[in-house]
Amino acid sequence: MQFNVGLRTVLLLFTMTGWVCAESLTPAQMREDFLVLRDQWGPLDHSFSNEQRRAFDEAIAADIARVDTLSVPDFILDVMQAAAIPRNGHTAAWVNPHTMPMRAWWFADGLYAISVAPGFEALLGARIEKLGSLSPDEALVRAAPFISGTMQRVRYLSAVYLMAPQLLRRIGAVMDAADVPVMLRLRDGSELTMILGPAEAPDPGDQGNPMRSAFTVLIPDAPDMKGRWLHVLDGVKPRPAVYADPVDISMAWIGEGGKILYIRSNFVSSLDKDALDQKLLFGVLQSQVVPRRPRFVIVDLRLNNGGNFFNTILFAQALPKLMPQEGRIFVLISRATFSAALTTAAMLRGNGDGRVVFVGEPMGDGTRFWAEGGTITLPNSRIPIRYSNGFHDWGEGCSDPGTCYWPAVAFGVRGVSLEPDVRVDVTFTDYVAGRDPVLDAAVVLAK
Repeated sequence: MQFNVGLRTVLLLFTMTGWVCAESLTPAQMREDFLVLRDQWGPLDHSFSNEQRRAFDEAIAADIARVDTLSVPDFILDVMQAAAIPRNGHTAAWVNPHTMPMRAWWFADGLYAISVAPGFEALLGARIEKLGSLSPDEALVRAAPFISGTMQRVRYLSAVYLMAPQLLRRIGAVMDAADVPVMLRLRDGSELTMILGPAEAPDPGDQGNPMRSAFTVLIPDAPDMKGRWLHVLDGVKPRPAVYADPVDISMAWIGEGGKILYIRSNFVSSLDKDALDQKLLFGVLQSQVVPRRPRFVIVDLRLNNGGNFFNTILFAQALPKLMPQEGRIFVLISRATFSAALTTAAMLRGNGDGRVVFVGEPMGDGTRFWAEGGTITLPNSRIPIRYSNGFHDWGEGCSDPGTCYWPAVAFGVRGVSLEPDVRVDVTFTDYVAGRDPVLDAAVVLAK
């Protein structure tokens, strides 16, 4: 079957600071933004190799040469592509795209629509078979140059960007961003092709930040949210804790006899007036670990994109020392585990004396990366571009504060692998049934 829904010509992308429309930027303004990107932002970012720096300069020169005929959506995509050249996850243009009326996630068995706008109920829980002329895997490969980071990071963020009609047009999946044929395999096994354009309005539960909205799509919004999009987990109760409301820190005693301490975190930063490091030291270690001395602790960082790892340095050093010698720590990880969450996992492993086990899928970055830095906002498009100037090495370790970010020297670890010890990939069937095979695997090991 094929349906044609709500077609309209839209040349909009949503940046972190608002809508950018086709009439809002002149060639002169785009040229100025490209020059700021090259001359002001470029020298501040240290993640480029010499070859990548040459490629960046050549790309900007080519963009400026064709700016008189450049559309605003292509201008924005060119900015994203230039910032992504170093393949460094912290070096990126922060653009939240105007998407189709569905949000998706990659599971072990494919890309699935797990949240949809009202009126698109037929798509809920469908496996996406084609985006225009491309399979999701083909579209992922073509979209990668526009998304910063490693391929695991690209896979994480692509769940957002592959829903953007303008990106699909740019990578050759469709000719017109207002007419995107999407082939779906519905939950009853039937096949449906629907023609989609950009959503009338963004999901009100979207964080407005692809770094977060890519994982928060897994968590249903509050039932009373105005204009709320439908979610495949609506009605699934109880839900696994990992898909509960995002928190900076939460705790529960789980497993047989309630003897396993389960710690979950979505942000390495505090969400209220109480400092996160104090919550970890006194609310977790002093109040729970010291008096009860659990043999097993599970630290769930799967849906944590980072923050400030100063909040977790003392916790990561202290937790392994406060547990019994035969105790073990299981750190749950995924492609969404990034930045300060990744370094927290690395510090736990490095301080764990062989007693820390990673369970899940590979994280969203490698052991060596550039971070820290700051943001420059392009003057006309108002696109924020993050630059990186602090080097981290959580594998071989950092010893020279003249080369590495100094806290990575002072508190870093060496000889650490970030690969999962126990690889567990979540299927859509697991997810929609309310199962958590990653946590289940850790609980089985905690015996």
